[in-house]
Amino acid sequence: MVSPLVYAQGMNDEPISEAPKESTGLATVGTAAVVAIALIAFIGQNRSDAEVTWLFLDGTWPLWIVIVVSAVAGAVLSEVVGWLLRRRRRQKD
Repeated sequence: MVSPLVYAQGMNDEPISEAPKESTGLATVGTAAVVAIALIAFIGQNRSDAEVTWLFLDGTWPLWIVIVVSAVAGAVLSEVVGWLLRRRRRQKD
């Protein structure tokens, strides 16, 4: 199989570089294993409880749950705001 080449427009159709190669299954499994090990270490090191008071929620939760939920909520909020800004910009054009 011939690898695809990237061509510069209007430059005599000469290849300028090779297209990025697809990742192998071994790299994907390796990355997943590293992430899983890091997650297990994170949970093991953050097993203490944290008191949480927010709106109607009061209670004591494991610290790792508080951190993970906060991170996921921040990531979702960031994506939603980015989507709204892109949508607003497209509507102006």
